[in-house]
Formats: sequence, structure tokens, C-alpha cells
Amino acid sequence: MPENGLPEPLAPADHEGAARTLAEAFVDDPGWLSIGQARREPRRRFIYRTSLGVIRVAGRWCGPSWCIRDEGEPVGVLIGCAPGRWPPPQLRSLFTMSPGPILAGPAVLSRSLQAERHFEKAEPDYDHFLVWMFGIRPAYQRQGLGRRLMGEALALADDARVPAYLYTSNSDNLPYYRSHGYQVTGESTLPGGGPNWFMERPAAV
Repeated sequence: MPENGLPEPLAPADHEGAARTLAEAFVDDPGWLSIGQARREPRRRFIYRTSLGVIRVAGRWCGPSWCIRDEGEPVGVLIGCAPGRWPPPQLRSLFTMSPGPILAGPAVLSRSLQAERHFEKAEPDYDHFLVWMFGIRPAYQRQGLGRRLMGEALALADDARVPAYLYTSNSDNLPYYRSHGYQVTGESTLPGGGPNWFMERPAAV
């Protein structure tokens, strides 16, 4: 358990460390396996670069986002987008997020673009708090860090009286998100054949 273990705002100096955390958290995730390379290390690099692009987009146009640090390094990360801030500017955000898929090769680039359209099509057209990316380094999982980070996002959603929304391609995550009040609102298949679930936590009344 980190010494402090409390969520803090994600700062620009944290971006690369946060991307490393997400790459570690997602390297064996079914969705990233579906879209990324078959080999683990190239897939980790692809996830790192793509996550770093998402983090930079969120830092400029979305947010808030939080992290939990251990010895100065983010070990848990939640990238958010508050109501009224979605979507970010399409061309500029696409440019920022493109290096990961482009460097991963044509097949991964094609699947990434298809996945992006897939998620955009399903995004709710009403105000909501988007939990865009959320991950804990494997060595720090099951210590309550994720619950603390999610608590920040849900408190903001409750203050704004909007639902919280996310998607996951890992069936093992469904009970965890349900414990936070999320409900499955739809299912789909990702490019490459991986599963996906859309989930929403109702707005506070």
C-alpha cells in the first residue's frame, strides 16, 4: 500500500507514469488483445503510447483525472471527462492519440480506428461523467486504491446529478463495477472479436 494512498489530481508531470501504469494494467486485457498485437511487449508499447495520447487529450480538453502515487510514481489512474466537456475537438484529439496506433502497424491502426468509431457511436448523448480509462498496476491491485479513485469520479457525478458511464472488455470487471452501482446497458463485439460491455451508474436523486 502506498504511504499516502489518497487520490490526487493528475498533473502533466504524471502523464508518462500514468501511461506506464495503464499499459501494465491492460497488457492482458481482452479488449487490448483484440485490437493490439499478438506479442505481449509490442502490445504493451502500443497501449502505453495510446494511453499517453488519451491522457494528454484529457488533460487539455476533458478532466478531471486523478492518480495515486507511490514514491512519486502513479500506480493507480482514473482518466475522466466531466459533463459538458465531451467530446474533445475531433481532429486535434485524433492527432494527439494517433502515434500509438500508427507505430503499431496498419492492422492495429485499422482496428483502433474502428474501435474509436465503435465507442463514439455508443457514447450517451446526454450529460454524464465519462470514466475514460481506469487502471491499477497489478502489484497494487486489491488494496482499495481503485475504490478510492472511483469514489472521486462518482462524487463529482453525484454533485452534478448526472450518471457515470464507462465501458469494459473484461468480464471479470463486471462484478466490481456493479459494486459501485453500475449496470450493464449494452453489449457489443470489438474489432478483432473481443467482447465489450457498456455500463452506467444512475444519477443521484
